[in-house]
Formats: sequence, C-alpha cells, structure tokens
Amino acid sequence: MKRSNSKKTQWLATGLALTTVAGVATVAYAANAKICFEAESATTISSPLRKVQAGANKKYSGKGFIDIPWDQNKTKGIGQATYKIKVKTPGSYHLWARTFWANGCGNSIEVLVNGSSRVLGEDGTYDNWHWVDTKVRVALKAGVNTIVLKNHETGVRIDQFYLTMDNDYVPTGIRKITS
Repeated sequence: MKRSNSKKTQWLATGLALTTVAGVATVAYAANAKICFEAESATTISSPLRKVQAGANKKYSGKGFIDIPWDQNKTKGIGQATYKIKVKTPGSYHLWARTFWANGCGNSIEVLVNGSSRVLGEDGTYDNWHWVDTKVRVALKAGVNTIVLKNHETGVRIDQFYLTMDNDYVPTGIRKITS
C-alpha cells in the first residue's frame, strides 16, 4: 500500500487508487495497465495491406508483421487492418507501434481507436525496427475496443501495438504479448 501526504492517496490491492480531495473520496485507475498485441493478428486485412511471414533470420516478433508495400503512394488511403481488443481497465492510454520505415516517403501510420484518428511516427529512423507513439492519449472503454490501422503512407511495416496508462513508459525491443 502506498500513501502520499499531499493528496492522501491510497493504492488498494485491486489496482485502484482512492484519493481524498477536500474530504471527498474519488477513485482513479492505477497507471499500470499494459496491452500488447501482434500487428499480424488483425481480425480483417484488406489489400494492399498484407500479412508477411519471413524466414528464420527475423527481427520482428511473433509470426510476422503487417506490410504496406512501397508503390509511390498510388494506393495511399486504400486498405486497412482491423483489431478487436478486450480491455479490463478503462481509461486514457498511450498508443505505441513497433514500426519499420523503408525511407522518408513512408514514415507514419494512421490508427483509428474507437473511431478517433491518430497519426504515429513522422520520425527519421529508417531501416530499423523502432517504437513510435501518438504523443496524444487515446480513450479505451472496458470491454471490446476497435483499432483500425489505415494505409496512410506506403513502404511501412508494423510489428506490434502497445498501449499503456504509464506516462513515463517507453517500450524497447520486442514486447511480451498480453492480448
């Protein structure tokens, strides 16, 4: 159990924090909920997005990854992959994706979380698997949530998605699948 004198916060065994502010008890979820799933585990995938499974010398997790093939953006905006994830702890999450950019013409992805659009990436890390985030939190409800990976730019690979309530956590390497 953790106590903080400034807000009189008590961490309960259930993972909830009970905070007393001006004599009124409020409940907030602890910042420890983490969800990780494979990009290739989509419930539906439409072309030109495709699931790729490669050989033994792999640097991705699981059985493969999602590829949005390079085509000089002729198919930009066409195709998507849809995921259904079950969430136990509702709240505000940071969304991360483990990605591989082929070049500067394809260095971002668009993700819809329960209908709300976010762009991840737009960084300068090429020819290497790395984590990118939205820098904006997304709302997840208890129960089933829908995440849609859209064809935002071509020449992109996506290996894993990671959601966390922890503001300070930055995933590295391949993460353990939770969902």
